[in-house]
Amino acid sequence: MKHNIVTAISAIALVLCGFAFWETGYVEIILGLIVIFYLASTTYGSFQIRANYFVKSIHKGNKKSVAFTFDDGPDPEITPRILAVLKEKGVKATFFVIGKKAEKYPDLLRQIDEEGHIVANHSYSHNHLIGFFSKKRLNQDLTHCNEAIIAALGKSPVFFRPPFGVTNPRYANVLKGLKMQSIGWSLRSFDTRAKNKYQLIEKVISNLKRRDIVLLHDNRAVTADALEDLIEHCFNKNIEIQPLSIIINKEPYETV
Repeated sequence: MKHNIVTAISAIALVLCGFAFWETGYVEIILGLIVIFYLASTTYGSFQIRANYFVKSIHKGNKKSVAFTFDDGPDPEITPRILAVLKEKGVKATFFVIGKKAEKYPDLLRQIDEEGHIVANHSYSHNHLIGFFSKKRLNQDLTHCNEAIIAALGKSPVFFRPPFGVTNPRYANVLKGLKMQSIGWSLRSFDTRAKNKYQLIEKVISNLKRRDIVLLHDNRAVTADALEDLIEHCFNKNIEIQPLSIIINKEPYETV
């Protein structure tokens, strides 16, 4: 991954520049700049999932269609509203669920599945400090979410979206061990910040392109309010909305 490349280049640069500038009086400045570059690159890579710095995530589809994805559910009030719109419009989506919510609302999880949508892993805890979890604790968290999904559906998810889009080397190791695929996005709706549905609609339709993976949330009323208009915009532009598994050519579940 890019992290390994940057680490190797930085280490080589430290050694070479250390020798080259040892007697110039600039060695501390030069080495300091290299360290700053390394730390800045690592920080950027941690918070920008689309950089694929630590983990190779999928951010766009391979087909000339788009996929709608919803994070942070299931929510007892908003998720049913979203499901109703999707059903009315004949659209299939992907729901990246939080494990502790999946345990609390298994019937909602089954409804999502029975209506033809994909259920995926968005961690069990969605802890704000999950980026600092040890490898063991991270593995337990993701596994716990998988277990909650399996208990409700009898299916083990392959797709995973890191909470807050934050990644690190531990994610890479855990996902490899669990044989899961990290999923990012190419269009972030910012529905968590939208003050009304019109602001959200404008944000999405002004940036939507074919092959986009759209990031939405099924715990926001504004998202449910705007969804029908977003779908109609795609229909009017002859942009097909397909399940995530189809536009990235990957199966969403593995055999239990």
